Amino acid sequence: MSNRLKAHLAILVATVIFAVNYWVSKELIGVFSPLELVLIRTWGASLCFGIALLFMRTKERVNLRDLGYLALVGFFGVTLNQYLFFGGLQYTTAVEASTIHVSNPVITIILSTIFLHSRLSRVQTLGVFVGMVGALILVLYQKGLSFESQSLKGNLMIFGNTTAYAVFLIMVKPALKKYKPLTTSFWAYLISALSLLPFGIQPMIHLDWAAIGHQHALGIFYIVVAVTFLAYLLSIYSLKELSAPVVSFYIYLQPALAFLIAVLLGEQLLDPLKIVATFIIFIGVYLVNKKPKSSTSTGT
Repeated sequence: MSNRLKAHLAILVATVIFAVNYWVSKELIGVFSPLELVLIRTWGASLCFGIALLFMRTKERVNLRDLGYLALVGFFGVTLNQYLFFGGLQYTTAVEASTIHVSNPVITIILSTIFLHSRLSRVQTLGVFVGMVGALILVLYQKGLSFESQSLKGNLMIFGNTTAYAVFLIMVKPALKKYKPLTTSFWAYLISALSLLPFGIQPMIHLDWAAIGHQHALGIFYIVVAVTFLAYLLSIYSLKELSAPVVSFYIYLQPALAFLIAVLLGEQLLDPLKIVATFIIFIGVYLVNKKPKSSTSTGT
C-alpha cells in the first residue's frame, strides 16, 4: 500500500470519528461547560500523546525557537477550534454543525492558495465543487439551519470553529516538515493545555466527578482517545502526504455521515434525494483522490 493511499485511509477514518463526535459532544454539553470539555480534551490528549512518545524509537528534540510557532498552531487547532465547537453546540444541533462545516474546504483552499501557493489539478478542482454540490443539497434540503438569536449565535461559533481549523491545516504544514506528527501533536496540545489552566483550574476543582454517569464517562473517553488523540493524529499524518485542501475536502463527508447516523438514531428519514446527495459527495471524493497525471498538478 502506497503512502498516499495510507494517508487517504487515515483521513477517512478520522472523518468517521469526527462525524460520530457531533452526537457524543452534544450529549456532553448538557453535563460539562465548553471550557471544562476543552480542558478535559487538551489535558487528556496531552497525556495520550506523551505516553505514545515514550514508545517512539527515535526521540525528537524540539527547537526552543519553534515552540512559539507550535503555540500558534495549538491555539488555532486546539484552543480556539475546540472552544468554539463546544460553545456552538450549546445553541445549535449536531446536524446543523456538520452542515456548516462544509464551508471548511473552500476556506482552506483560499488560505492555501494565498499562503502555501497550493494548486489542485482540474479533476481535483472538479471533485471539490461536485462534493460541495452534494453537501449543499443536504444542507438546503434538511432546512435545519436556524436564524433565531440563540441558533444564530451557535452557528456563528461553529463557523468560527471551522475557520480556525482551516487556519490550523495551513499552519501545521511547515511544522510537519521538521517534526513527526506525534511530536507536533504533543507540543501543540501541551502548550494549549498549559495556557488554559489558569482559566479552568477553579471549574475543574469544583466539578462533581462522582455525579458523572457511565454513559458520559464513555463519552469523555471517546472525545479524548478517539477524537482528540487518534483522529487528530490521523489528520496530521495525512497532511504529510496530502495537501491541506485535499485533507479538508473530507469534511464534505461529515454531513452525509451525520445524516446516516441520524437515520440510524431515528431522527431523520431516508429518502431518494438524500441518497443521491450522498452519492454525489462520494463521487467528489473519488475525483479529489485521483492522482494528477502531470507534474504541474501538485494537489497531493
